[in-house]
Amino acid sequence: MVALEAWALGRPVLANGRCDVLKGQCIRSNAGLYYESYEEFVEGLYSLESNGPLNARLGRNGREFFMRHYAWPVIERKYLDMFEQLRRADPPVNAIAPLPWWLGRRTRNVPPAADVLARVPSGPALTPRAPDVYGRSA
Repeated sequence: MVALEAWALGRPVLANGRCDVLKGQCIRSNAGLYYESYEEFVEGLYSLESNGPLNARLGRNGREFFMRHYAWPVIERKYLDMFEQLRRADPPVNAIAPLPWWLGRRTRNVPPAADVLARVPSGPALTPRAPDVYGRSA
């Protein structure tokens, strides 16, 4: 999201190359640099800071990439096209049967709570006392 926000504003990005998504976006957009080590990070940052034309060109590429793939009208059109395809599609022949309601999936291998509680001893809980120092029980 941060890369897309930067590109929307015409700014280049410096992305972690160990993230396949960010690396791929940088390559496809030609709007950012990526690094996979500390040395590459330092050089990439230095390149973006010191080379104004590179910074400007990557920023323009990012803005164009964002407008082409992620601007709201583009996203809206993708959703509307998908809904139209779903509307026109034939229903699947071998549709999965709906799952039974929650109670239908419950197993009945546990007795009702009332039966379990009826078997629990009632009254005050008395624990046997430990023998005293002379070995006598209280």
